[in-house]
Amino acid sequence: MSTNQSTIQHALQVLFTEYDHSEATQQVCKACLAIFEDQDQDFLKRVKALDELFDQNPNLEPIHEFVFDLLLVKLLSAENKPESFFDSPEWDHIEDKTIDRGSELLNLFLYLSEAKEADVEISLDDFLNEFLLVDEDEFQDELSIYEPFIVNEDILEAELSSIKEIQMAIKEENPIKPLFLPLVLFFQEPEGIVDEEAAVLNKFDTAVYETLRGFYRH
Repeated sequence: MSTNQSTIQHALQVLFTEYDHSEATQQVCKACLAIFEDQDQDFLKRVKALDELFDQNPNLEPIHEFVFDLLLVKLLSAENKPESFFDSPEWDHIEDKTIDRGSELLNLFLYLSEAKEADVEISLDDFLNEFLLVDEDEFQDELSIYEPFIVNEDILEAELSSIKEIQMAIKEENPIKPLFLPLVLFFQEPEGIVDEEAAVLNKFDTAVYETLRGFYRH
């Protein structure tokens, strides 16, 4: 899997810009970019620097873990780590320290990276069944998380109001709940939604949707 550095930088900039257009937030984005680019620091030190930055900017907390996701994607696919790295004590330590970090966007970023590398068309069915393997017994955790997509077979034909109704019914403890609407919209319209739909999205949904588009199309 290979995702170039510029794609990750672009996605990061889109995430911050769409969530908050203010100059102060753009300065935070620049600071994040500097942390991303500092490969002299090991991964966990960069994570700590990111966490400290978000502690200083609590208004941006809703996108904190998405930034972590992108930093991890950068480590996995843009820093040219040898295959042996992922069998090393260093990687084991990273996994242990970050097991509870990140969001479900990480899965999608990794899926999009693989799809771009293989030059294949993305689809919700391919993501669920070929990438997440939700229909296999050993991946029942993923099945429970992504069940709202699975049980609503016609979700990609649904209107925005119907998607929102389904989202409201998802259990609060399901980590896919806040991401459900922008993920459905992304698989419906990866090229871009119409102005009427964009106008009724909140800044969180817009930021997630546009970040996925930016990551995929850059």
